[in-house]
Amino acid sequence: MGKSKILLSEGNRPLWQLVIASVLYTGVIVLLFIFFRDFEFTPEGKALRISFDPLTVALFLLPTALAFSLVKDLLFDLDEKKYKEQYSLGAIKFGRWRQLPEIEYVSVFRQLKANGDIIFEVNLWYNRNKHFNVYEHLEQAPAIEMGKAVSTALNVRLRDATVPNKHKWLG
Repeated sequence: MGKSKILLSEGNRPLWQLVIASVLYTGVIVLLFIFFRDFEFTPEGKALRISFDPLTVALFLLPTALAFSLVKDLLFDLDEKKYKEQYSLGAIKFGRWRQLPEIEYVSVFRQLKANGDIIFEVNLWYNRNKHFNVYEHLEQAPAIEMGKAVSTALNVRLRDATVPNKHKWLG
């Protein structure tokens, strides 16, 4: 990629996560097969006889399988002033290009979720008080590293706001 095209990637999933995802996807396929095999339309009563248990379990397994296999990439085209959040599921990639506003700085901050979990977000700030999220992680170090990579790629400063009321500039 040229200097005007930048790719920031989560990288590849570890082998153990891919194995878990494969088992889950196999389970989804088997459960869907069982569901459609048992699907029956009876002409005499014009009623459907369906067993929803396999379908319900398959619908719960699918998001878990996706969580173990999806990879998020962030692409910037600085010549065209566009960016794209791209999700990859094996060789299948999807996402769309969006207009990139004039970025003032990148921030990494800690956020407490309603359920008590803490996540670290990387945001791009523009127009003084507007921002959009480009990355989040459960641990601080990977979020800081992504913030550094994004700020370097966009040639802007990085603000560490992981400690409430003690923000500091890292670059």
